[in-house]
Amino acid sequence: MILAQILGYCRRMRALALLLVFSASAASPQGGLAERIGAAQRQGHYGEAARLYGELIASGSDTPEMHTNRGIMLQLAGENQTALDELRTALRAKPDLPGANLFAGLAEFGLGHPNAALPLLERARHLTPENPAPLLALGKAQTAVGDLAGALDSYRAAVSLAPRMAEAWYGAGVAARGLADRELRLGTAADKQKARKYLNECLAALTRAVDLAPGSARSHLLLAESLRDSGKLVEAAGEYSAAINLDPKMEAAYLGLATGWWKAADFDHALPPLNKVLALDPKDPSANAMLGDILVRRGDYDGGERAAMTALAGNPRLAQAVVVMARIYLARKQPAPAIEALSRIVSEDPDGSYHYLLFRAYKLSGDEAKTKAAFEDFRRVRAEKGGK
Repeated sequence: MILAQILGYCRRMRALALLLVFSASAASPQGGLAERIGAAQRQGHYGEAARLYGELIASGSDTPEMHTNRGIMLQLAGENQTALDELRTALRAKPDLPGANLFAGLAEFGLGHPNAALPLLERARHLTPENPAPLLALGKAQTAVGDLAGALDSYRAAVSLAPRMAEAWYGAGVAARGLADRELRLGTAADKQKARKYLNECLAALTRAVDLAPGSARSHLLLAESLRDSGKLVEAAGEYSAAINLDPKMEAAYLGLATGWWKAADFDHALPPLNKVLALDPKDPSANAMLGDILVRRGDYDGGERAAMTALAGNPRLAQAVVVMARIYLARKQPAPAIEALSRIVSEDPDGSYHYLLFRAYKLSGDEAKTKAAFEDFRRVRAEKGGK
């Protein structure tokens, strides 16, 4: 029969409800068993549906399609390993079953094997080229293995097939943002130009995702972070607020809002959301590093040191906390610990600012040769990162 499975795409994949239809030319289940299978599927009782499919197979309907149906139900029930075993049985007999390939890929992904999921999802994509579901799953797996360019292509293809699918737009935004971050980490002027293009695509995709699914706190959050990184702080604040309204305990939204105001040096606006983060998690490393920086800039070196040390206790390599401590050492005329601290993070310098602090520390130490070398390093890095 033609089995129309109503699939929640997969809770593990965080996708929105989506109807997937796969052809399965197996013998039709008969009578009461068929009705019980249908009722279990409609009610979302996937484990029960899988058990009933097992009865059907045992009664003589032992076909690749029936094993596929049972495997799909098992995967939706979260029994990934059992589902994979069932779906592999189907694929050994009939390798080109779209549903078996898709859900075997989802099962591999659910088991933490994204690389193993990729060939299965690629096959599902080629077998059903007009179906966006394999593209969504493929994009998720590609993102997991770090193939962000491939993921963006998959999500773009899904969007072209289903322009009103918020999940596809969200995935495209995630991939584009990841590529923008990657280019920014490289740091040259050319890389920053590429990053801006990806960030613009990210903003367009996430804006569309929010329009289609305004109740998604995660979409508002990622859009807010992308707007913030684009310098659109007012718009970002609105999206952070939308995310917080939907999820008042979303620590990342408070932290993102505080970060935006902090980067704009508007500490009066940064402190309320920052304090909210610290109320939710007093030891949050990023929040403590930010608080330490604000306190140091306001001349409270003791308070800044306490906050920075709390941050470093949670993340000893957190660059912003190391920078805070370096500024404190410089203010206290202690060049040696400043040099030691900055030497640990100078290779991660995003814009030349770490090298400039190191130059100041060497200058304070009185070592003219190292001061000169540090200044030349600062100028070189500043030029490479596109600074003035």
